[in-house]
Amino acid sequence: MENETMSNNEQKEKLTWIDCMVTAMFSPKEYGKLIRLSGGKIAKYVAVLLLLVCTIQYAIPTLGSIAGLGGMKDIILYEIPQFSLKDGVFYLEEKIEIIDEATGASVIVDTTVDVFTKEDVPANMIQAVLVSKSNMLVYNSVYGMETTDESKFEDMKDVEISNETVSELSGAIYFLLVCVFVFFYFAAVMEYLIIALVYGGFLYMMVKLIMPELRFGKVYKAGLFAQTIGVLVEAVTYCLGIELLYMAGAIFNVFITVVLMNKAVLQFKINKQV
Repeated sequence: MENETMSNNEQKEKLTWIDCMVTAMFSPKEYGKLIRLSGGKIAKYVAVLLLLVCTIQYAIPTLGSIAGLGGMKDIILYEIPQFSLKDGVFYLEEKIEIIDEATGASVIVDTTVDVFTKEDVPANMIQAVLVSKSNMLVYNSVYGMETTDESKFEDMKDVEISNETVSELSGAIYFLLVCVFVFFYFAAVMEYLIIALVYGGFLYMMVKLIMPELRFGKVYKAGLFAQTIGVLVEAVTYCLGIELLYMAGAIFNVFITVVLMNKAVLQFKINKQV
């Protein structure tokens, strides 16, 4: 027993994050080594894995797009249509008109119009936002109750906004993007943990009758590692921006996770690690 404990401790010390990753992706028969890791090491593994996934899925495409267009300042100055709010008058060089009849929502921005009123709301709309050169109208119709809120730009005469003034805030926009990335990261971690719980619970109920000695904790830990290759492939396919390919990546994620968990649990039974 003492020799076995020493052997386990040696394995814990020798398993680097890369070792864990390679084992998680390609060696379900060796999951016994992974589930013996301490809770702290497993948490660290998940945290670093999801950081890598979010970097591939969100950071790389976003930063690539920004860099390809010359940086945030150039995007605001040259890619976004010219706009300004000065002396209580709003200007946008292009007209925007989005009317979605399926959802009953519409957005219309037309600064050639002096003022929008409730009568200008397109028919059969549940929600609508209308912006003229002098006002912004927000219309809602819920269960037959209609509300219309109006904001007049003349109340903001002291405010001056344009592409040039916003471009000076590019540093703040980058900071905001970092905050958004952090939000997506923590959301991804929570989703990963919950999905592992779903996989673990389903597999646990499926095999409990033939493996009554099996403990849920081990199945759940196996789920934390088994998702590795699937989430990485799904992140790459998402990054490529092809919807059909992303759907294939998502299906692969589910399929390979289930396969790896099944093989791992079977090996737990063979090695009497249940």
